[in-house]
Amino acid sequence: MKISGKSIISSISIITLVNILSVYLHTGSVPILSLLLSLLLIVISMNYGINLNKTKERYVKIKAVNEQLIEEKYELTKKYKDYEQFFTTFDEATFFSFNYRSQEYLFSKGVEKLLGLTQAEFNSDITIVKQVVHKEDIPILEEIQRDLVMGKIVRREVKIVHPGDGEKWVLFKAHPFKNSEGLLEKVNGQFEDITRQKELEFELKRMAYFDELTDIPNRKMLDRQIQKALVRSKRHQHNFSLMFIDLDDFKQVNDTLGHDAGDQLLIDVVSRINNCIREEDVISRIGGDEFIVMFEETGKEVIEQIAKRLIALVAEPYTINNQSVSISLSIGISMYPDDGEDKETLIKAADKAMYSAKNNGKNNYQIYTNDLNDVEINDKGIFKKWMEVLQSPFK
Repeated sequence: MKISGKSIISSISIITLVNILSVYLHTGSVPILSLLLSLLLIVISMNYGINLNKTKERYVKIKAVNEQLIEEKYELTKKYKDYEQFFTTFDEATFFSFNYRSQEYLFSKGVEKLLGLTQAEFNSDITIVKQVVHKEDIPILEEIQRDLVMGKIVRREVKIVHPGDGEKWVLFKAHPFKNSEGLLEKVNGQFEDITRQKELEFELKRMAYFDELTDIPNRKMLDRQIQKALVRSKRHQHNFSLMFIDLDDFKQVNDTLGHDAGDQLLIDVVSRINNCIREEDVISRIGGDEFIVMFEETGKEVIEQIAKRLIALVAEPYTINNQSVSISLSIGISMYPDDGEDKETLIKAADKAMYSAKNNGKNNYQIYTNDLNDVEINDKGIFKKWMEVLQSPFK
């Protein structure tokens, strides 16, 4: 490193002044000390380019910025405390905030009560949310997460599992916030308990599409199921069958034992029918003592075997009000596409086949054939009643 003569002289001058100053600190007078200090500062300023005024200005600016930062930090801390207090004050409030960067939740007490887990538990294991959401709705949770990352506002119904209360329904509402770079920064939202609302919704649906006594689908539900089966069968070119079942002499049971006993007999008969069919097969109560069962992808031989089992099983005695009761079945069967390619034709064919079985001694089954077209169906016929129901206003 090159050292100039001027730098050496300057350094010597400063050293000389410092030495003199150190001597006069012990023995010198105040005026002389002040003079020496002034000379030392002048030499330092001249030789090292230090501008004391500029240094002072910089110090003042830095101090001001520092004070501003301290003030802003105080305000931010205060706002966060107020925000946190707002979330945690109201016991019934169900608000939440999620910091996407730190992966931390902020819950109101109502959320902890609704979900059955604390804020601390969520923050200790971010994946715990998958334990809260019902396994059937995990795909919905994944859709929600994708939508939020994309900046979409979310409003979805989700089924959850409360550790103590079991299954619940919540309405999840969330608003994502992105930073200046377009990245997700936080999510604010609310959970709303809609369990009671969903229960009422399911109950209304059940009343509309299920039989009140036997709790199996009614005519309207079966109509929808047949329409869907027709679409699937045409698309995949497979068959399906309709089995119409009528209880023989059921009126006699009602007249002899009363309607309560008759209702119990219907419930018991449905239970036995369900034990003979697959879970995917659809049984529906059409009228007082009339039922239709729909079988998909089931051949003629299998349908005949099922019909024989049903007749034998249902014919076994029942005990109702400490009395032995017996009942038999008459069954009519139609098959898609051999006996028809639309709902009305198939129902009418099954109806004719059932009356043929009744006319041949009851306690029997009949598969539809073209020879049955001449069979007369009285006013009690299922097809007639079916069309009356579908064409009349819903009650």
